[in-house]
Amino acid sequence: METNVTRRNFLAGAGIAAAGLAAFGLAGCSPSESASTADSGTWDHEADILIVGAGGAGLAAAVVAAKGGAQVTVLEAAAMAGGNTANSSGVIQAAGTEEQKQFAGVSDDTPEKHAEYYLQCGEGQLDEELVRFACEQAPSCIEFMKDLGIKYEVVYGNGTVPNVDPEVIKPRIHLAGTDENDLMYGQAHVAALLKAAEDAGVEFVYKTAGKELVQNADGVVTGVVADDNKRYRGKKAVILATCSYDRSEEFAKAFNYHMVQALEDGRSLTVATNTGDGLRMGMSVGAALDGMGGFIGLPGNIGGTPTLPGVPEVPGIIVNKYGRRFVSESDHYAWVLRAVFSQEDHIAWGVFDSKAAALTGAVVGGVSPMSDDFSKEIADGSVLVADTVEELAAQIDVPAANLQAALDTWNADMATPEKRDSQFPTRACGLEAIDTPPYYATRTYDYNLGALGGLKINTSAQVLDTAGEVIPHLYAAGQVAGGFMGSYYPGTGTGILSTLAFGRAAGEHALAESEA
Repeated sequence: METNVTRRNFLAGAGIAAAGLAAFGLAGCSPSESASTADSGTWDHEADILIVGAGGAGLAAAVVAAKGGAQVTVLEAAAMAGGNTANSSGVIQAAGTEEQKQFAGVSDDTPEKHAEYYLQCGEGQLDEELVRFACEQAPSCIEFMKDLGIKYEVVYGNGTVPNVDPEVIKPRIHLAGTDENDLMYGQAHVAALLKAAEDAGVEFVYKTAGKELVQNADGVVTGVVADDNKRYRGKKAVILATCSYDRSEEFAKAFNYHMVQALEDGRSLTVATNTGDGLRMGMSVGAALDGMGGFIGLPGNIGGTPTLPGVPEVPGIIVNKYGRRFVSESDHYAWVLRAVFSQEDHIAWGVFDSKAAALTGAVVGGVSPMSDDFSKEIADGSVLVADTVEELAAQIDVPAANLQAALDTWNADMATPEKRDSQFPTRACGLEAIDTPPYYATRTYDYNLGALGGLKINTSAQVLDTAGEVIPHLYAAGQVAGGFMGSYYPGTGTGILSTLAFGRAAGEHALAESEA
């Protein structure tokens, strides 16, 4: 068995992996390519529980199952564990924790309010049972990671979502500090899970992707055929934790136009192995899909272009190709990014003046730090500058009268004692007049961090078929499963919560299965 990549290798390579994700090539396959294989009774390798994917969900399932006494094997297509989780912020949303009380001063929050927030964000698209289950599990997910050595030191909140009751919006995002190996964010999160899995005896088979599910005559899933042409048995269960179809052009074209654009524009920050294998395998045995079409976006830049979403303290506005505002810039970044994508030609511009520029490019920069005075970005054309509004409008090809009207309305609002945004009252910060030349503009983009939607599951993480029946011995967790999030990402830390809540559920319930 190939076990050449250990936790030590992971710790050494984590920084390189995080820096290089965007450089990986696209490896897409047809959504209909996979088919199940009949169980011949012949296996190259056997384990009690077979997990496909060593990202956050697969690792959580492996830790739970192995600590419960199961022999666990994990197949991972990449050369190391982590997946998208390793490249994430590593934060978790949870309500009612001691950390929320200590660091955010919130003592009246509950999992019920947390669930209501997600359900309202989901706009009627979500599986309510899944949402409530995950939010109920969230505090214990925090304790689970603390038991593995993670220490949460900050709790903060999302921006406002206009169609969500403010009473259910609370600071719930738990951020951990640096670990003993000087890792932080998602890398520290993955390292803790990986160490726990290895210590519990989990076997990892790297550079090996699951491709076909194996079923016996009764329709029970008994194993996987991998791309090394070997047959891996899961005596009790197979758990799919392959993440989503982030790098598959075919799946994107079928389900998610936003993903098509992200791939065409080179704005995907997902790992190259997320080509939809788990979805294909599940669909090949009749699994239903749920919640397809949403996306996780991150305010960022291309070629050093700063953006305004996600840094709402910057006194600036966002306008579309007609020079008109269309969203409150300080709203939750995913809400803003969905609004940007819905604009004609997906064009939006951040507009600000010299007062905002004086806050330094590093503040405005999004994913990539900017030069302090924007000199580099002005030289390469990613930041445009002009002495008048009319000149700036000409550079970004928007009607000058409309851009001037947008600024006039904004500045009139800022001249009142209340400084209240009359167009979008949820704008809560960065409230300053935009009236001091030179004026600046930059395209507002988003990086894509993954697709939302996947195989339909229940609260035990069992995969359901199109009739709503359990597919025996098949589980799914993480972004390969759907129904927990809708058309936009409801907040930082939601993805990690789903990997832990449903990864742990998959491990626990698979452990209780009888051998097939």
